[in-house]
Amino acid sequence: MKKIAIALFAALVLAQGAFAQTTVGIGSAQKTGTNYPMVEDIVRVCSNNQVKYENVVTDGALDNIFKIYGDKHVQYGVIDEAALVYQQGLDPKMMERIVMVFPFFSMELNLVVRDNSPISSINDLAGRKVYEGAEGSSTWVSTQVVKGLTGIKWDGLSFSQTEAMDALKSGKVDALFVVAGTPVGMLTKATGVRLVSINNAKLDAFGYYTKTMIPNGTYAFQKSSATTYKVNNVIATFAYKNQYQAEIAALVTCITHNLGDLQRTGHPKWRDVDPLDIERIKWAAHPAAVKAIKKELSRQ
Repeated sequence: MKKIAIALFAALVLAQGAFAQTTVGIGSAQKTGTNYPMVEDIVRVCSNNQVKYENVVTDGALDNIFKIYGDKHVQYGVIDEAALVYQQGLDPKMMERIVMVFPFFSMELNLVVRDNSPISSINDLAGRKVYEGAEGSSTWVSTQVVKGLTGIKWDGLSFSQTEAMDALKSGKVDALFVVAGTPVGMLTKATGVRLVSINNAKLDAFGYYTKTMIPNGTYAFQKSSATTYKVNNVIATFAYKNQYQAEIAALVTCITHNLGDLQRTGHPKWRDVDPLDIERIKWAAHPAAVKAIKKELSRQ
């Protein structure tokens, strides 16, 4: 009888374990940007009794790369192509292990100044104090890329994005860069500021920025449209060859299946998301993700 009781107890434990909810972390960024609310939408739609997706606040793109690579609590992360290429230049072997699983939204390069600022172009940043974003964020990476490509020399400052608007208004910085999807949370309630158009031939030649426009009226403070550039954003993971194939497929299937609902009820940037972009974006995609997206789309 004792052996039977032990066997029954073990079976019960195993059964409970089989139905235990697994927590899967998705690295987003700070709450003031666009990554965070977009990942919140995924958590809301895709979490179930078996898998609970967790929105992990991070310092952004590079931080997400390192978390995917070495943090057991973060399986996925939102990373833009400029950051992927930037880190590839520093550590190509590491970046062979980072692959895309879903093509996400594009992010605009926003250059913000005080409304009475004499700055009217990116060239006017020379010699100025410029907020470059938190180190490791998409904003920080793109400011390094922009400086390197254009040769414009400004005095860069890096700190939390939550402090950026106050720093601009107080004169701690003369301008701030924000790389995020429109509409950007920290700009929706901003006053006394304006957007500066960004145009530069060397940025045109960079293969990961595309010309775009932020239409007049996107923000309450905005009095005219602003030309700028956008960069692709993706959800990425580790390049698993045998493990987690079903788990990767489940996540991208869920997002693809619920895209219509996400576009109706989620952040406005969901309207720009197209699962088929997984074949257009230059970064390598996980085979399980590509297969899952095509399979789900064939059912629709």
